[in-house]
Amino acid sequence: MAVLKLLLILAGIIVGIRQKFFVGYLLCLAGVATPLLFGKAAPQVLEGIWYTLTSPAFWRLFGAIVIVTILGHLLKRMGALDRLTSAARGLAGGKRTATIILPAVVGMMPMPGGAVLSAPLVGEVLKEDQKSPEFLSAVNYWFRHVMEFFWPLYPGLILAAGIVGLPLPKFSALGLVMTAAMIIIGYIYFLRGIHSRRQSTETMRSLAGIMLAIWPVFLAVFLSLVLAIDIVISLAVSVLLTVILNRSSWRLFWPVVKEVVAFRLFFMVFGILLFKDMVALSGAVAGIPAEVARLGIPPAAVIMVVAFLCGLLSGMVAAFVGLSFPILAGFLYVPNLDLGNIFLTFLCGYTGMILSPTHFCLLLTAEHFRADLGKVYRSFLPPLLLLVFFGLILYLLGYPWGLIRP
Repeated sequence: MAVLKLLLILAGIIVGIRQKFFVGYLLCLAGVATPLLFGKAAPQVLEGIWYTLTSPAFWRLFGAIVIVTILGHLLKRMGALDRLTSAARGLAGGKRTATIILPAVVGMMPMPGGAVLSAPLVGEVLKEDQKSPEFLSAVNYWFRHVMEFFWPLYPGLILAAGIVGLPLPKFSALGLVMTAAMIIIGYIYFLRGIHSRRQSTETMRSLAGIMLAIWPVFLAVFLSLVLAIDIVISLAVSVLLTVILNRSSWRLFWPVVKEVVAFRLFFMVFGILLFKDMVALSGAVAGIPAEVARLGIPPAAVIMVVAFLCGLLSGMVAAFVGLSFPILAGFLYVPNLDLGNIFLTFLCGYTGMILSPTHFCLLLTAEHFRADLGKVYRSFLPPLLLLVFFGLILYLLGYPWGLIRP
């Protein structure tokens, strides 16, 4: 059965991670094993490896990860993160507000692995609280993704709206309630115990301080979101201007580049994309609905299983949308739009994506804080289950209740 084979592959990845094997190498091995397990010939597998290696999408993704990592390291070594921490603490709510806003602001930039940029910000804000690496990883990971339910410039949302034929603003509005719920749940679960004495600073002065401290980030956001410039180019421009306008950064630039551009990062990015491409090549996901339907399971359960597995296996919103939405077309938009089922599909795919051991942000965040990945999972699993429960209750109550119409 396709489901059992995919679960076997996933179990192998998880066991390897628990044994401290580097996840990039594990995913490369899993990527090669998956199509072979589903009966594909060796020449097809080699062709698939070559396709991923020469794909512009891979090199664009690798370039974005490298450049944003360089930008984050430069900002930290230039003292920008210390200034940002001081400014953010002056906001109403102090460190609690800063811990929510900083990763969320970075999350407004539709780029893979953006958590590597917000991770040092969260680390600086909570430095005095002496929290564990696992707690810091979970907090950064959680608030980095609060925007992904509705932010209309994420490629996954654009793709989903296009597939189902729903105007993008309406599709974005469908997930806004989940963003609000995720912020509230994260605040209650993670931040109530954070000592949050506000510094005597005016709010406007604090906002100005945030802008000045990490203006390269906001510049990249502006170039990408407002001027629609490719994210790699936007990040490159930000790094270049940072180096030009800050003379002290010249002597930091090349040491940072040498530190960032490493084989581990290359194989992490390549492994994730290779695994995603090989799952598609194997045809594994396409067989899941028929298998589940033969067991007489209701459509909602089929949606949940397919979307969750696609998110779990791909680790990307655009990937789980591209895999699951066409497979579930008869439940979502053929012959008519079903906004409730669309909401459920995105919720379950998102949940799988957040839990995926192939998710860039999870891996990069844990790598930054040198955290134990298993303990990071245990840190954010309870609030995630609460978020999913809330979403399922909305679905069972008939959300979106006619508030959003095709």
